Amino acid sequence: MNSMTWGLCAPATVPSIRRTRTLQLNEIAARFNQLAVPGLGGVWFARQIVMALQGVWIARQLNNGTSNIEAANAIEALSCWKGYVEGKQRDARLRGFNKIRKLHAKDLTFNAARKRTFYVTIPMRMGTVEALPALGFVTPQRSFNAFDCTATGEQLLRLDKGQQALFTRWIAAPDSIATRAVQPSYEALSSDACQLIRSQLQHAGSETDSQRRSAALAWMDRLRQSRPARIRWEKRPAEITVEHWHDLQAGAYFFATRAAALELLERLEVEMAQHHSGVCHDLRSPLSPPLLDAIQHLRQRAQAFLLLQHPDAAARQFCHECDQPPAAVLRALVERDGHILKLNAEQIEPGNAFRGNSAADTNQDEDAVEPPSAQDFWPEHLSRRMHNLFLLNLDLHGELSAWLDKGKVA
Repeated sequence: MNSMTWGLCAPATVPSIRRTRTLQLNEIAARFNQLAVPGLGGVWFARQIVMALQGVWIARQLNNGTSNIEAANAIEALSCWKGYVEGKQRDARLRGFNKIRKLHAKDLTFNAARKRTFYVTIPMRMGTVEALPALGFVTPQRSFNAFDCTATGEQLLRLDKGQQALFTRWIAAPDSIATRAVQPSYEALSSDACQLIRSQLQHAGSETDSQRRSAALAWMDRLRQSRPARIRWEKRPAEITVEHWHDLQAGAYFFATRAAALELLERLEVEMAQHHSGVCHDLRSPLSPPLLDAIQHLRQRAQAFLLLQHPDAAARQFCHECDQPPAAVLRALVERDGHILKLNAEQIEPGNAFRGNSAADTNQDEDAVEPPSAQDFWPEHLSRRMHNLFLLNLDLHGELSAWLDKGKVA
């Protein structure tokens, strides 16, 4: 994936847009994330929901050709700029560090902010595409631009009506200078707004989805009040059902297998680039000890998933492919790749995105910023949605800023 169309739905965790190995596993990953915390998407703090919702409501109310995406992205950009003006620098709830941090108010007209190049290409709004309809704040539609606020969504916005009025006046007069009276993106919502979001997490959607979110939220409450040294799969939390816990563990083991597969392909790519006789790799040739070790590690990860006997057939198929003799493992993974490495009979050849240096894959673009995660007690490779729910729950209790400021989140 070399580019991402502006405004399309995005996954809960957005990968590098420069060079990405999906291995045709995105749909499986999405299913395990959905099983973990249904409908949460990439939301991890409360104002992220409100900024996106404000954009939808204002664009619909003005009906002047402004799209939902333009309004929401501009509101987010202005809110982040205000955070920088107040002296914040590196906070995961602030984006556009390189683009908007040093701008003056006169530079922040809506006509400027609505342009695609003004702000980051992957705004925090994109993490709300799934959550807004799932939590009942907008009518379900295929795209963000088609969203319209529900009565519940309008109720949430009325709890922040002062900000709503400021943003409406700014967007309605697109050449006017931005007001400094807007709240920064990290500003906590009112207790009433937080309570409404919490209620939607507990009750919106199907019975199965709401029960899973409600149970996970209860677990987050306990973790917030009493943080364990380490959460282990052998000890299921009382709030989580056996089935839900099994899905969480299977998801973590699948993500671990995927990570090991990606590490193996990166190592193979580096070795191919360093090979003096050419960059191709013959599947019939002996493998280096590091590659054999990487394959063995991958097989162990895959076997751990298969032992759980999870019903996801596509995930089982992938893990079976990873639990084969070395040459068969490489063949299967390269067939899934086909973008950075490709298969030609018994030869693995460089694909269009081949670089041969895994360090070159590092995306220095600020768009790659991910939500912070409390990595000190979670099981390895647990769905990021559970991390996000923990942070969101902190925010709904007014504790997120203190948590971040104390450096408790890595």
